[in-house]
Amino acid sequence: MVSDIDSKRGDRSMTTSRRVQWCVRRWLQPVAVLWLATGLWFTARAETDAPIGTPLQVLTEPYLLGSWTHLHQVYPAAMIARGGPVRELPYATDQNLNIDYRIDDQALDLEAYLERNHVTSLLVIQDGAIVFERYRMGTDDKTLFTSWSMAKSITSTLLGLLFDDGTIASLEDKAKKYVPELARSGYGDVSLRDLLQMTSGVKFIEDYADQNSREGRAWIDGVVERRLPYNETILWFNERLHPPGTHFYYASIEPQVIGWIVKRASGKSLSTLFSERIWQALGAEHDANWLLDRPGGMEIASCCINATTRDYGRFGLMIMNRGDVAGEQLISESWVDLATRADPERPFLHPGAIPGDRGFGYQHYWWLWPKDDAFAAQGYGGQRLYVNPKTRTVIVQTAVWNQTMRGKGHAETRVAFEAIVEALVGE
Repeated sequence: MVSDIDSKRGDRSMTTSRRVQWCVRRWLQPVAVLWLATGLWFTARAETDAPIGTPLQVLTEPYLLGSWTHLHQVYPAAMIARGGPVRELPYATDQNLNIDYRIDDQALDLEAYLERNHVTSLLVIQDGAIVFERYRMGTDDKTLFTSWSMAKSITSTLLGLLFDDGTIASLEDKAKKYVPELARSGYGDVSLRDLLQMTSGVKFIEDYADQNSREGRAWIDGVVERRLPYNETILWFNERLHPPGTHFYYASIEPQVIGWIVKRASGKSLSTLFSERIWQALGAEHDANWLLDRPGGMEIASCCINATTRDYGRFGLMIMNRGDVAGEQLISESWVDLATRADPERPFLHPGAIPGDRGFGYQHYWWLWPKDDAFAAQGYGGQRLYVNPKTRTVIVQTAVWNQTMRGKGHAETRVAFEAIVEALVGE
């Protein structure tokens, strides 16, 4: 639901910070009041001794840390079960990682970066070995950190599994082929390719300030007040702004369309499919979970997997190795290449071409970085899964950025990550 983008949205008067704060106050209050009234909610504290917020509070201080490490206690969630032996991540002989970088004419090091950016965990893996691992603010290697929008990249990976095995015939197929109900929406005649690139052209404004807007009502009715399944709200969106495949516009409803297609085509929930085809084969160390739109409902495909930092790193290693885990091809090399490299037919999605998005490009719910052909799953509030195949580097970051940190945080994270890579390869 929450976008990790601060792009310009026309002449709207409210800032992203105010929109998010308004959304929390207006939309989540009915559920918080209901849970309080029925005794289904109680004030809790995390193992970190940080308070866990009610749904009304999860995006506000002082509830960020406790809520973002226990979001599965705030909303319903489905387990992503691990299985089989844990695939150990060895430690590198030299774990002395030192970096120097500059922001606003200040010379800074790694410790300063962690403190300034409210980083809760940072994991750096090179050539399959851990070269740096740090947990902060009372978290540890067993803490389940929420992904926010990093989950979008996993949703696209699930579609890739079905593409590989022929369940999905072509990315040029229209969405309605797999979910006929989508014919009643603007998304029915949109190709899977356009949905994966967020170029559907359907009007869905990632601005939830207007309580009477369709976007606002979709989230309220589909997730907060649970008047109908969230997927059914997709059918409300029929207006088209652009022809498909011509303009990028970040819209969190589009991964939900893809998630619905994945569920319908596979006959399995997203969490079950991910567990059986990816999580267990990765040798994940811990069970994870995925938030649902309601108890027993469907996963929020754009958001909110909760997993440990090392297990996010294992997923990143699989992607870096083009789908291979210890000689087993979990997803095809061709899919990983397609999902993480710039589309030569659509230069408006290349790094540096998307207005307002800090030099990044976009492809299949991965953000394409402008250096080294690196890419990342990126989530609200500082969550990152950065993959650099050229230098064989994976970086996982979890953080609790408050509303004042987001603009500078994006820029500083990019500079710091590139400094880490340079330190590792000796540039």
